[in-house]
Amino acid sequence: MISLELNNKINFYLTSLLAFFVPIQSKLLPVLIILLILNWGINYPKIKLSFKNLVKNYALLSLIVLYLFYVIGMLNTENLKFGLRVLETKLSLLVIPLVYSAYIELTKQKIKQYLLLFVYGCLTYALICFCYATYAFFKPVYTDLYGVMYNLGFNYFYYNYLSINFHPSYSAMYSVFALLIITVGIKRKIVTLNWKIILSVTLLVVFILFLSSKAGWLTIFLLVCYVFVVLILFNKTRQVLYFIAPILVLFVILNIFLAPKYAQRIPNVEEVYDAFVGKDKDNKKVETGSSSSSARVFIWKASMELVSENLLKGLGTGDGKDKLIEKYQELGMTNEYKHELNSHNQYLTTSLSLGMIGLIILFFILFYPLIMSVRNKDILLCGFIFLLIINFMFESVIETRAGIIFFTFFYTLLYSNFEKINFRKQ
Repeated sequence: MISLELNNKINFYLTSLLAFFVPIQSKLLPVLIILLILNWGINYPKIKLSFKNLVKNYALLSLIVLYLFYVIGMLNTENLKFGLRVLETKLSLLVIPLVYSAYIELTKQKIKQYLLLFVYGCLTYALICFCYATYAFFKPVYTDLYGVMYNLGFNYFYYNYLSINFHPSYSAMYSVFALLIITVGIKRKIVTLNWKIILSVTLLVVFILFLSSKAGWLTIFLLVCYVFVVLILFNKTRQVLYFIAPILVLFVILNIFLAPKYAQRIPNVEEVYDAFVGKDKDNKKVETGSSSSSARVFIWKASMELVSENLLKGLGTGDGKDKLIEKYQELGMTNEYKHELNSHNQYLTTSLSLGMIGLIILFFILFYPLIMSVRNKDILLCGFIFLLIINFMFESVIETRAGIIFFTFFYTLLYSNFEKINFRKQ
């Protein structure tokens, strides 16, 4: 057994690497997590401390409870292979809160470094993406589209062609959280507002706008509104102009140069309405989505129908997506069936697998720390939970490695930072 000091140092360095690489490369993260588990597991006092601290930490304990219900859900599963894959993907729900419950004090001491490293990671990834897009634009790089080689030109700066390692929604979520960290840091006078910070914020804002994630646009809009209100309350009208004007000008410029592309990402109200009612303006039946927004409406309707049919116990850990695809075929949702789309909504995805009990646990995971953060005036945790609540509405975030590790890692770190909890120390 290694010394406590060395054990803590190893945890610190591995956590620092994890924080930095979360927004850059998800394939490296399981290796770092395995090393964290080994470092924790070779020190018996740490294992003992984890269980003692978890007893009084309802938020972190609820993550483990959710994972255990996914394990129980295997008893109600026909597709065991996919079910086991789900358990493997969601393993972070179990191991991250378990491991970090033994390092509460260390987390409190080093939380600023971890958050700063995450911001550096987001900036690094944005630069990598823009550099590759620039290279692809000037080279040019040809992309195989349906068997034909195309030079996509400026498209390399847009949506999924820009984000080289993640779906744009995840990259936007990371970047908005990085902006939130910077905002809270400035408000608490931990971060000094200088030209480096202004350049960093500008890079992240431009990156989010080019990613064209609808959830990203919505969350950055809410963040801008928050900053606007704070500045107004403190009578900083000049700062309001400095902060808001460049973002508005940038958005207008991007709309001018990328108008056709931006139009593709802005929901068509008529199509969305037709999807809700199931008929078009000529009273003809509409059964499948013609755009990503209308497709989401059909997917949500099909998912809710399945949830209502299996309200109590759900469909099982591995059968939710299979049954949903069957429902697409049954309802004539040809586009959704062809692409085998998931629910694109974490609340519905969890309900499909685990029923109402799973949804209740998920709500507890989100709203318990939200209430606690409001009571303790913890803006960062509160903003992080709001970011999750919104993204959960548009994506099945914890069904992917990129989403589940980000969620469990920062959820655990931020909630562990609460001073009000009298954890055992070591």
